[in-house]
Amino acid sequence: MHHRPAWTRVRTASSALLISLASTAASGARAPTAAERASASKLDEIEVKGEAPTPLKRAARAASRLDVPLLQQPISADVIDADSLRARSDASFNEALEQAPGLVPAYSFGVINISGRGFSGVFNSPILFDGVRYPGWQVTPRLTLNYQQVEVLRGPAALTAGQGSVAGAINLVPRRADGRAGSNVYLGYGRYGTTTAAVGSGSSVAGGGLAWRLDASHQQSAERGSFGYARDTSFEFRHLNAELAAPVSDSLRLSLAFEHFLDDGEGYFGSPLINGRIDPSLRDINYNVIDDTIRMDVDWLRARAEWQPSAALRASLVLFGNAEDRYYRNAELNTWQPATDLIRRSDYLEVSHDQKLRGAVADVAWSHTLFGRAHQMVFGLQADRNDHDRSSDSPFRYTDTVDLRNPVRGVYTRLDTFQPRTATDIAQRSAFVESALDFAPRWRLITGLRHDRSEVDSLNVVSGVRFDKRYSAGSYRLGLSFSLSEQTTFYGSLATSSEAPAQITTLGLANASFDLTDSEQVELGVKHSSARLDWTLALYDIARTNLLSRDPENPNRLIQVGEQAARGVEASLRMPLGERLRVEASAAVLDAKFERFDEVVGGVAVSRRGNDPVAVPERIGTVWAFYSASPKLEVGLGLRGVGESAANTANTAYLPGYATVDALLRYDAPLGRFSLRLRNLDDRVYATRPYGAGQFMLGEPRWYELTWQRSF
Repeated sequence: MHHRPAWTRVRTASSALLISLASTAASGARAPTAAERASASKLDEIEVKGEAPTPLKRAARAASRLDVPLLQQPISADVIDADSLRARSDASFNEALEQAPGLVPAYSFGVINISGRGFSGVFNSPILFDGVRYPGWQVTPRLTLNYQQVEVLRGPAALTAGQGSVAGAINLVPRRADGRAGSNVYLGYGRYGTTTAAVGSGSSVAGGGLAWRLDASHQQSAERGSFGYARDTSFEFRHLNAELAAPVSDSLRLSLAFEHFLDDGEGYFGSPLINGRIDPSLRDINYNVIDDTIRMDVDWLRARAEWQPSAALRASLVLFGNAEDRYYRNAELNTWQPATDLIRRSDYLEVSHDQKLRGAVADVAWSHTLFGRAHQMVFGLQADRNDHDRSSDSPFRYTDTVDLRNPVRGVYTRLDTFQPRTATDIAQRSAFVESALDFAPRWRLITGLRHDRSEVDSLNVVSGVRFDKRYSAGSYRLGLSFSLSEQTTFYGSLATSSEAPAQITTLGLANASFDLTDSEQVELGVKHSSARLDWTLALYDIARTNLLSRDPENPNRLIQVGEQAARGVEASLRMPLGERLRVEASAAVLDAKFERFDEVVGGVAVSRRGNDPVAVPERIGTVWAFYSASPKLEVGLGLRGVGESAANTANTAYLPGYATVDALLRYDAPLGRFSLRLRNLDDRVYATRPYGAGQFMLGEPRWYELTWQRSF
């Protein structure tokens, strides 16, 4: 692929803004004010000692723009900060998400798929970068070493993430340029020759007026681990982010942040089922072509202005741009043929995406008293435009067969021309408001409204047919919390969200007559957070309506009458057991069903009412025990269990449940922290997701990694 022209524009814009910031700092350099230092400290790394704030006592942008700690929010949300990631030696996005109750992340076609609260896939839990919605679903299992924390909201997240947020949202928060001097380094070596390196540093110049932060990480393996663990799944992930920040006055601060990803990996799309079951002897075999490619080249640029004239009023404006190229060339489906004992390969796909996003989001927060009661409000507007061009060799007609146990993988073959196929422009406008009113002692009412408008204009470059669609949706959150004490909060909430009937960048004429799907959730819960004990309990009931379903009277026709629902309970616990032992645990139990859903089988519409949705485990549990043998030496043992889940909507095949055991040994030496991490100790063979009708994505085999990290 050629390198995109957009990089030149991004680089030129960033250079101009950097020069502007440096000039401002040189003319108006000063030490940060107390208010700025307090604001910056929210994302500082925290050494957990004594009365240090726990994650529940922090605010999270994924949950709300209000300055209200998670403990007092009527929702389920988690902050997985750098300290928590270091404590378990978790370095990848996948590992981080496993710390959140009820979430099951898994690799699939080069991205992370997430199952949570009865819904699964890449569309239901959108990703945000520093509060800005990622314009698509291709997020690879990148390292988390460049981020200060990962924020997870479970349940409808339209208020903060917009359309397509049925099951939650995830916000990746980079390390900010706060002016504090400090550096960190991370080195790792693991199985299959996997090497990991990361370095970060920050400080201030120009008499303390110009703050800067730079973080870079790199991970690679010449053998396995890209998007699976079969042979020939080599990869190389690169990640760079930087920020400059400068005060203009005591109340105004400007910053510029840049982020670059470059991911290269060989593809893995699962192991074929033999007589409907996993054959462990096929675990290491990759049936993809030998010249397969999954490549993503991503740039982000964000310019931010933050204005706080008083403790009661603050405002921010973020201008953002995203430019990226994605390229995929793989044979994705492999199906066992019982009559010949061969593997039939199909879905030879060569696809590229060229995407350019630009937009702005502004919000104003106001704290005051209303009828003598404390009241916070946040008002905001957002506008963005996404130009998404797609090329491919559709309709992907080539097929062949290879040996089951000794495949001659061959090279990629196409029957049709690789050429531009669609050019799609998506313009989105949003307005939102949030409110938190302490209407009585210990009682708080938290509400929010959001309205989204989307305009999709798509051109089929080959046929010349144009498709236009307009969507308009409103969503809300209504929550009530009661503080039994400073440490314990009871709450209840009602929240809604909406989503397009298909991935919005690939909408076409087939979806022209369909409206948005809708979701609604009721949640009740209780949270507790003190210096030594954190625990949460949540019960929820969520339903998504207007799903596309086959018309029983005419199976060739899609109608929008389907419904999928889930209800469940989630719990988490962090507590010490004596002076040297501490436990961290979470569990989720749910019941997810299709309430109404028909699909075509043999030309006839068949009801799937009462069936389980695909790839939705209904039992998930994780427990870690850490024992401090001495002030410098700690050992940990973890157990994670995931229940069975349906492999198809007919429920004729299921992914078996599984349990994995992990271990950790950590030693704090004068030169830094040394850690040995072991995952899947008994080398269990298990499936994480179905891919197509006849293959499962297999999970990580036994894994070991030795790491060293130091902050100074």
